[in-house]
Amino acid sequence: GGRSLVAIAPFFPSSKRCSCCGFTMKKLPLDVRKWNCPECQTSHDRDINAARNIKAAGLVALAHGEPVNPESHQAA
Repeated sequence: GGRSLVAIAPFFPSSKRCSCCGFTMKKLPLDVRKWNCPECQTSHDRDINAARNIKAAGLVALAHGEPVNPESHQAA
């Protein structure tokens, strides 16, 4: 089957946004690997949380029918 590629903006706050409630931390230094959301108290691993947020943003873009151009993005 075919695949779709959705580009996410470079400054999308994937690590700083709580994947449970949507709260966004104002700052989250790169050396902080785990953090707790002050809004819903969910504990996050920085990378897993970022992956969840990127997946959710991609699914929203696909659901809204945003154009996807796989020709312009080559696999590495």
